[in-house]
Amino acid sequence: MAMEITNLQIVEAKIEEPMIYCHQCRQKRSDAVGNCVTKMGTKTCVLKYCPKCLLSRYGEIGEEAALNDDWVCPRCRNICNCSRCRKNEGEKPTGMLTATAKKNGCSNVSEFLTKEGSDKYFYRGKVKPENCAEETNDSSAGGSEENAAARTKPALREKEEVKLPQGIELITVSSVDLHPEYAGSVLQFLEFCLTFREALGLRDGQAQMVVREVLSGSSMGSQEHSTLTETIIQLLTLILIDRGEISVGISATDDRWFTILGECLAESEVKLDDFPPEMFQKGISEYAEMDSLQKLKLLNFLCDEALGISVMRNFIENHENPAYVEKKKKADEKLNAAEAKEKQLYQKIKDEFAKTEADNNGVALTIEQRVAIISQMSAESEEVHFEKKKTLEMQPESQEYNDALRTNPVEMDDNGLILWNLKSYNEEPTILLQDLGSCSDICPHEKWYSFSSEQKPQVEKYINFKRSKKF
Repeated sequence: MAMEITNLQIVEAKIEEPMIYCHQCRQKRSDAVGNCVTKMGTKTCVLKYCPKCLLSRYGEIGEEAALNDDWVCPRCRNICNCSRCRKNEGEKPTGMLTATAKKNGCSNVSEFLTKEGSDKYFYRGKVKPENCAEETNDSSAGGSEENAAARTKPALREKEEVKLPQGIELITVSSVDLHPEYAGSVLQFLEFCLTFREALGLRDGQAQMVVREVLSGSSMGSQEHSTLTETIIQLLTLILIDRGEISVGISATDDRWFTILGECLAESEVKLDDFPPEMFQKGISEYAEMDSLQKLKLLNFLCDEALGISVMRNFIENHENPAYVEKKKKADEKLNAAEAKEKQLYQKIKDEFAKTEADNNGVALTIEQRVAIISQMSAESEEVHFEKKKTLEMQPESQEYNDALRTNPVEMDDNGLILWNLKSYNEEPTILLQDLGSCSDICPHEKWYSFSSEQKPQVEKYINFKRSKKF
């Protein structure tokens, strides 16, 4: 599968996290739920929350969220009160407020903050008593001078923060200077071609020629002599053959390829606002009017679609460790069975809600009544979630996979900064910075930066610092 990181899609080939993080408490949870339907551009929100946080922080039943096909997560409703979202809104984290909310007659933290004001309650940390220093320095108050010395021993200082140097917006790939707006799309395409050149039947240097053509705005004359058009048709042909939908070959001399491209886009789950269906019905003249960024988007759309065809799947499987494949297969079978049991449990709870509501003359159940019903099934629920947790832990670790097709981040942090060492970038230093912007941005615009050779030691120092903080 492709690992999605906004514009850049690095091939990660079927590796998944063993568990899912709850967005609220940031803990890995096997019972995290929710399939948020909110779209951010062409992407769908992937945030999940654990049942405990949903109930205590927002008054929602996790089992109901799991069954709701139209569920919108708290962050996308702009009510998320996790520490990260509050910081992004310029507010302080609340800390533990569940007990305080209940003491004030509220069923959950969100209701309490709405009632009392979100700026009035925040975590202040532990306050050191004013006489703490005097007590510590008074040797007569607590035994020997040695003990007093031990009490006054200064705490170890945290490592001094290491800053990442300011990157350079100019990125050069294959002797081509990339405009910041195009960098992500170009790197995505080149990385894909380098990884799957053999499977796609691309010539040496073909991807680089496509990039030069796109960025120069020139097609080297007519369409039939365009390397970009040739590459689009190559990808289209592979996709159509895999679908069994092609009987006659398409070529650059036949403008049908542009119409077929439009049909392929219309049938895909990916929706790109830049390309309405009528555009492809008007003919090849519309393609000639497209700017470089639009052509790159179409190119990368086809690359993403090609990832699912049998030729690519076979190529990926041939690069996998056989022992890993077998272990992954068995783990997936058990995981599917566990998820089926979990779905049955959620449906059983939903049916019980409906039955109790009907017995109550159709009066909607309160949160307390719903929680009581769930509590009656706690033993069954714990067994189901424990079984799912065990199957998730059985998932083979990523390092058991052959690394030939993978590109992992060198380092990433919570502020949307990701450092990459890409196959397609050979300048020195080879590290690139991707800035995804704040997670609170509705439509984040990524930026890419390179570093100078003089900045290399500072970049390496930053990477070592970030890694040391994890241990």
